[in-house]
Amino acid sequence: MEHQDFNKDFHLKLSAEFERIDKFLEKFQRHFIHEQSLGINMFPDSYTEEKELEEQLREYANRMFNCADTVADKDENYNEFRLELELDAMTRAINKYPEQIKKSELGRQTHQKAKELLIRFFPELMELSANGFRLLERYCLFYNYEFISSLHK
Repeated sequence: MEHQDFNKDFHLKLSAEFERIDKFLEKFQRHFIHEQSLGINMFPDSYTEEKELEEQLREYANRMFNCADTVADKDENYNEFRLELELDAMTRAINKYPEQIKKSELGRQTHQKAKELLIRFFPELMELSANGFRLLERYCLFYNYEFISSLHK
């Protein structure tokens, strides 16, 4: 009987934690989509359909949300050598994008806004190590380049 009570209590706590994370993600997505849409509207030729843009922004928000946790975890648990390997891999990944994506004014603005939102929602990211912060920047750029590329298809 005691084991069943433990399992039930554990599952209730786990379910509550997942619900809390889901609500936090939804809040992040709403803010991300709203604030990015305001900036993107300054570039009306950058997208076609509003519903498609919202879906692309939701995907971008999800990637940024997951990136915050992933990078913080790597910064805490990887040694410097592994962090440097990850930095090199991400640098190679972002260097594969064409120059027009890298130099896009829309890309620059959405990248800046995405980082601001990450820090607003995850202020603990300011405590990353130097390599952790560089890794966060690389991931943010990578997801930004993916997003900007998706607008031009």
